[in-house]
Amino acid sequence: MPLRPLTLGELLDAAMQLVHRNGRTLLTVAAVLAALEQLALYPIRLAADYQPASGLPGLFSGYWPVFALGMGLEAMIITGLGLVTGRAVVADVAGVPARALGGFRPGTVAKTVLLALVAGLPALLGAFLGPVWLAGYPLFGLAAVVLYVERQGLLRSLGRASAVAFRGGMRVLGVRVLGYLAWALLRFGFYLGVLAGQDFLSLGDADYGWVLIPSFVLANTVAYACLAGLDAALLIESRTRVEGLDIWLNRAALRRPLSADLLAATR
Repeated sequence: MPLRPLTLGELLDAAMQLVHRNGRTLLTVAAVLAALEQLALYPIRLAADYQPASGLPGLFSGYWPVFALGMGLEAMIITGLGLVTGRAVVADVAGVPARALGGFRPGTVAKTVLLALVAGLPALLGAFLGPVWLAGYPLFGLAAVVLYVERQGLLRSLGRASAVAFRGGMRVLGVRVLGYLAWALLRFGFYLGVLAGQDFLSLGDADYGWVLIPSFVLANTVAYACLAGLDAALLIESRTRVEGLDIWLNRAALRRPLSADLLAATR
């Protein structure tokens, strides 16, 4: 993770590097959460009488509340994965393996679940209202990363995440939204490709849904992990750009060897 102001391309590359170096843990957790998301959405889709293999639903088909719920769940998962990528970025800056920082305490995991629930609510309501999602999705998205990196409490993590997102011309907000939209476009293309495979199989919409759902899990696993990595990179880059984190760390390293708690000790 370069400790200097980064371009958008460099931020995306830093996020991918975090995922690459911590893929086993991060992708495993992301896969479990993505599968649980599909498990939660499946009966709701059935209740709305919609099969993913039948193509895109109409704008006024009554599927919009289900879509908004899915957007809220996605925001929750990405926020929750920030706990894993927060540890990864601390290890990266400190120059130690992530496993050297130990596991996650039950209290920290419980706090992360609460933060994810809070972060998902404005994304859900924002998606239901349409363009309001642009502000609702990034509002508290960095909360779990802040919780781990800065050792903040619940309320302070939410306040800090919101402050970082909207300061500096709302740069962090813009990058989070652009990152999400880029991965949404990639996932949409993947969905269309898998949907085209129905022409080669003699399966109805209901049966082919069981092919699409694992595909959703696969695509979302990668997307969620990379977006959570982007959140961790954004927090460090924003602190470097605005707060001079790189200067503080360089001065601290001159006084003693850089350890994993140096980053967490800063505000």
